[in-house]
Amino acid sequence: MTRVLLLKNRTTPDDAYEQNFLSKEFDPVFIPLIKHTHLPAQALQLFQNDEYLSSLQNIIITSQRTVECLNESIMPLLSEKQLFELRNKTVYTVGPATQVFLQRCGFTDVRGGPDAGNGDILASLIISELFGSGNSNSLEYPELLFLVGETRRDIIPKKLNEAGLKVQEIVTYKTESLSDNLGRFKFYCTPFCWVVFFSSQGTEEIVKYLKNHPDSKIASIGPTTDRYLLTKGLKSNLVSSKPEPLSLINAMIDFKDTHNDT
Repeated sequence: MTRVLLLKNRTTPDDAYEQNFLSKEFDPVFIPLIKHTHLPAQALQLFQNDEYLSSLQNIIITSQRTVECLNESIMPLLSEKQLFELRNKTVYTVGPATQVFLQRCGFTDVRGGPDAGNGDILASLIISELFGSGNSNSLEYPELLFLVGETRRDIIPKKLNEAGLKVQEIVTYKTESLSDNLGRFKFYCTPFCWVVFFSSQGTEEIVKYLKNHPDSKIASIGPTTDRYLLTKGLKSNLVSSKPEPLSLINAMIDFKDTHNDT
C-alpha cells in the first residue's frame, strides 16, 4: 500500500479522507501540525439571544473546526427552540466535506459545498442567490453572520462588502502550531510516500526537510497551498482540482498511471 501523509488533524468521529484512501488501498497517516482551541463565548451569546436568532437568515461557515465548535461547545448549551431555529438557517459553506459535516450536525439548508470549491466561488454564489430574484437592493438583506477562525483570509467578506452586503465576523476557534511537527513527520515519512499539504500553518520545517529529501511526492489540496509551496521553493507534483478526498485520490491515481509509479 502506498503511504499518504495527511498534514491535518483527523476529523472526528469520521474522516472522509481516511475512509476514501483506505477504500482505494492507500495507507493514510494523519500528522496534526496545529491544535485547535474553541472560542464559543461570542457566538453562544448571539444564539442565546432569541431576538437576534429570529432575525438571522444566513450563516457562512468555511471550516470544519467551526462546525466542531458549534457541535461540541455551542449547540449543547442552546434550548430546544434555539437549536431548532439555528439548524434551520441557510448555511453557506465551502467544499463537500464541510457540507456533509454540517448536515450530520442537523443543519437542513446547507448550500455551496461541492459547487463552491473556494471562498471566491462561494461569495459569488451568495451574491447570485441573494440578488438572483432581480432585486439588487442590499438594504433588504440582514447582516450575514460569518463564523471564522482567529486566522483567516478576507476574500469572502471583502467580495460581499463590495456587492453591498454587510458581514459580521465572529471568531469560534484559534489555532497554534505544535512544537514537534518535524520529528513526528520524519517518524512516519517513508521513501516515495505522498505528502499532502492542506494549508501553510505549521509546515515550515517540513518544507525545508522535503527540499533536502526530494524522494517524496507532494500534493496540494488547492491552488492557494500550491502557491505557498512555490514561494518556499517546493513544487507540487499535483494539485487537487477540488478540496475533497475523491478529487485528490483520483489525481494521485492518474499520476501513478502517467508516471508508471509504484
